[in-house]
Amino acid sequence: MSELDTAPGIASRCRADGGLTEATLGELRDELGYRKLGRWVLVEIADRLRATGLGFFPQERLDAELNTEPRQSQTVWIYIRDGGPRARVIDAVLQPDNCDVRAELGAIGTKHLEPLTPQQRLDRIRDIVNA
Repeated sequence: MSELDTAPGIASRCRADGGLTEATLGELRDELGYRKLGRWVLVEIADRLRATGLGFFPQERLDAELNTEPRQSQTVWIYIRDGGPRARVIDAVLQPDNCDVRAELGAIGTKHLEPLTPQQRLDRIRDIVNA
């Protein structure tokens, strides 16, 4: 069994959507076989996604201490952490302390960021994420 088999539905959907998809907490709860969406089910969802090689954002949505009243209609973006440009950029933005952000952006063809405005930098990141 591969890593992506531990959450086969969402992993397959994410692959079919090109490596980035949006899912409701209700869908994720159902995939794990829970009937109710409690705070501690969020921990199980987050752990399962990570074990499956998937990342997600906004991260606070699956944090039981921050999302004290989860709703099945709340959504998270899920992406395949495959080391590709999209995953590296998202990981750099979500966890900047765990990587060299400048190097990651440089590695994907944005080496000369100095002349870009902050909005232009965000636009480049959006272009990569939506690729």
